[in-house]
Amino acid sequence: MAHFGKDLDDFKSSRCVHIRSAEQTEHFTVYIITVTVGAYTWTVKHRYSEFYDLHEKLTVSHKLDRSLLPPKKIFGNQTESFIKKRQRELEIYLQTVIMFLAQRIPSCLAYFLDFDKYEIHGITQAMAEDLYSRGEILLQSREQYEVSTLQLYSLKERLKLPEPTCDSGDVKKDLGHILDFITRAKHLKVICSKEPVGTSNIMMSKLPFDLTLFKSLQTLEINGCNFRLAYGLETVKQTAVKLEVHESTSSMKEILLQDAPHWRAEDGSVIVDPWNFITELNLNGNSFSEIHESIQLIPNVEKLNLSHNSIESIQNLQWLCALTHVDLSHNNIRHADSLHTKMGNIKCIRLAHNELESLHGFAKLFSLQILDVSFNKIATIEDLKYVSQLPCLEELSLEGNPVMSSLDYRTKTLQMFGDRVQEVFLDHNLLLDHKQLDTVAVLQALQKAKDVEVTKKLRMQMFTKEISTQESLYKFMSCIKNSSSKEVCTQTQTAIV
Repeated sequence: MAHFGKDLDDFKSSRCVHIRSAEQTEHFTVYIITVTVGAYTWTVKHRYSEFYDLHEKLTVSHKLDRSLLPPKKIFGNQTESFIKKRQRELEIYLQTVIMFLAQRIPSCLAYFLDFDKYEIHGITQAMAEDLYSRGEILLQSREQYEVSTLQLYSLKERLKLPEPTCDSGDVKKDLGHILDFITRAKHLKVICSKEPVGTSNIMMSKLPFDLTLFKSLQTLEINGCNFRLAYGLETVKQTAVKLEVHESTSSMKEILLQDAPHWRAEDGSVIVDPWNFITELNLNGNSFSEIHESIQLIPNVEKLNLSHNSIESIQNLQWLCALTHVDLSHNNIRHADSLHTKMGNIKCIRLAHNELESLHGFAKLFSLQILDVSFNKIATIEDLKYVSQLPCLEELSLEGNPVMSSLDYRTKTLQMFGDRVQEVFLDHNLLLDHKQLDTVAVLQALQKAKDVEVTKKLRMQMFTKEISTQESLYKFMSCIKNSSSKEVCTQTQTAIV
């Protein structure tokens, strides 16, 4: 982005202010000012009284001639001819003032032209002034500092200029306040917009931003940015314990590896530095289609949020030995097979709004405490047996699944939990009324009776088989003893087998 520099010879090509038009209201006229800095342009609207206030300030601070501003006119100031004349006079006034004050733009003029929103010096001075007043409060409160990619870009470009950090003469606007703050800041949120900034043609999403100066970050959130234009993450990697990236990329690899062309040696070992301190990673709201194998670069992560993506399968999580919470809600997952081989110590799984039809893959997750599979395609009560035997399961959500339309769904589901029936939250509801408790008790009694009956039948079958075997054996022994025919003995031997 271009900026207002010190080279007056470049004034005509790099700085330009025009009043292109005017808008009339019932009581006054607003003049539309177009400001152009290099390739960037924006508009500002002001009425004559605001020009007058600006001029009053400049005559006091910079000894401008009072006659430079066209005088007020009480009558006839709404005619078309007068407005055109006044428009041209105000344009000449602004151009003259800027030419006269170009080497050090006064703050009142900078704010009048919205430099604090669109121009490098104005943006960084506004940041410095803000942090001068509340920087220490932010640091002590551990509150997240929110900054735009435009501000970060402006700061980097401003630091490249061969100018003092306090070129405005106002100590509150010294860049030192920004530098001091960002080297100590621990909590940062970077935001961006896909739309032009304000009334300008500046596209934040096309501006690179650098985090190298943030030496102490513990938490970083990047929201709505173009992650390909992010730099300095190697610095962040050394201190961050929590990382969030939303609506910024379609590739997990892009976040964890950035531009590293090679990250594994021929023997498969990792040759780039991992994110060793990250314990919480939130990448929801991007457009990932897979859980990329580069996820092994966050070996100590405990909480992983990959919701609201386009992931189709659960893979590569076996690298995350410390993982206890995972959120894969709002994806396109159809199968969850043998999850105990991928998430051995998991406590909480959220898979709401996917395409799951079976819970078979959850059967051996013995540490699982919370399971949310709401709004999937689980259809039968029988399928719930795979999770009903999990010893630590405390919360189970099945809302929005076809199984909920089954007769006595709630009581039949809870009876599967046996003696733990009153310890389990089903669909966010722990409380059972007396009728439901009685029904569950009856179902459990019936199931026990059925199990007893089945056991008796099995024992009887085994006993009958044993008697039959003993009788056949007796006949066989008698056959041998009495030297019966070979054919009879063979038949008896076959019967024993």
